[in-house]
Amino acid sequence: MGFYSKFSHNDLIESYKNQVDYQGKPSNELLEEISKRGSIDDFKKEIENQKQILNERNKIIREIHQHYLNKSSKEEALSLLSSDILSRQEIRILVEEKYADIHYTTENLKVDSNTVINSFFGAIIASVVSTMIMFLLLASINSLLVFNFFLLIPIYIINYLIIKFFTNKTRDNLAVFIATFMATILNCIYFFLFIYFSE
Repeated sequence: MGFYSKFSHNDLIESYKNQVDYQGKPSNELLEEISKRGSIDDFKKEIENQKQILNERNKIIREIHQHYLNKSSKEEALSLLSSDILSRQEIRILVEEKYADIHYTTENLKVDSNTVINSFFGAIIASVVSTMIMFLLLASINSLLVFNFFLLIPIYIINYLIIKFFTNKTRDNLAVFIATFMATILNCIYFFLFIYFSE
């Protein structure tokens, strides 16, 4: 029983493409397994067909992106797109998906006054909440007087999640990123102030 005998058809395709990309040609063992299941020429045609479909999808996606940037509606974009390879239904699905993706990404990256204000308040609240959690953790392991920098990682994550809740935006947004960083700096300041005044 050969190495590739248990590979699915799709696994064989991926192995073939990887070997051609990295070795220049497929191994004899792989070719032998392909020939056992059918014609090698048909196998190569299938790979070429998949490549054409992928290239066509990428071309349509680029056109969809351009239509979105030109502020065309989904219906307008759909009427302007055509393909000899993809069906109208496949193009319609691509338009729906990509318009939603691009809209989400655009809105997520937008830094407006609401985002700044919500990030600021989120940073204040997040720093207080995460500091309380940090003190509880340190108290539970009897290390209140020793600042453990490894705690900054979970604290950063807690800060980010709280700020994300307030802004409804991810760390890809500049305001959210800066607010999360500031909240983590505030955690350090709170801790050192506590140590200073408790002495």
